[in-house]
Amino acid sequence: MGWQLTPGVGFCEAGGELVFLDLTRDKYLSLRGKDRVAFDRLRAGKAVDSDAMTRLSVTGLIVRCDAATRIEPSRAVVPLQDLASGEDVAFSLAMSVRTALALRSARRAMRPTAIGATIGKIAKAKRRLGVAGDESAVVDIAQRFAACRWLVPVPTRCLIDALALDHILLSRRLATTLVFGVRLDPFAAHCWLQTPETVLTGTSAEARNYTPILVVG
Repeated sequence: MGWQLTPGVGFCEAGGELVFLDLTRDKYLSLRGKDRVAFDRLRAGKAVDSDAMTRLSVTGLIVRCDAATRIEPSRAVVPLQDLASGEDVAFSLAMSVRTALALRSARRAMRPTAIGATIGKIAKAKRRLGVAGDESAVVDIAQRFAACRWLVPVPTRCLIDALALDHILLSRRLATTLVFGVRLDPFAAHCWLQTPETVLTGTSAEARNYTPILVVG
């Protein structure tokens, strides 16, 4: 028997703090003091006393599993390139319709009561595909999505746009990486979609200001 992060939970070290994202509860948390010491010992594979493990399990951030697993912080290499470095694409009526439908669906899917299940489904879809989508095909669709985005009267939000584009790409059997990031002092959160070579939503400069806390794909 061992311990693992609860599904939908990711963590990172940012500004000297140990920060967690729990999508199921739609909240960010931090472990400090004795709880951080216990968690650091747990992920280092060292013994943790029963009282400390009880406190950690009550947080809901870790759960029992059948075998011992490594508990690692989320990692993602943010590429330097984004869509701004590509060529402009022509407006497409068909893509504008797909974009509108995907954005409205994403708006519903990111509600606090639904976001955990939404990301869980996305993760399963990406695992089924198993490989990254063709770079040129992914970038072409992302550019056409961006060209139509301004026409849709849905307020721009990083998570809505990332979920909407991800939905369109997955419908074409193209897998990319969805990244959630945080920064401290002051606290801020961001989300973006990327390939190994290109940031697809938002800019690379913006994404590189955040520490990845949860990576899907």
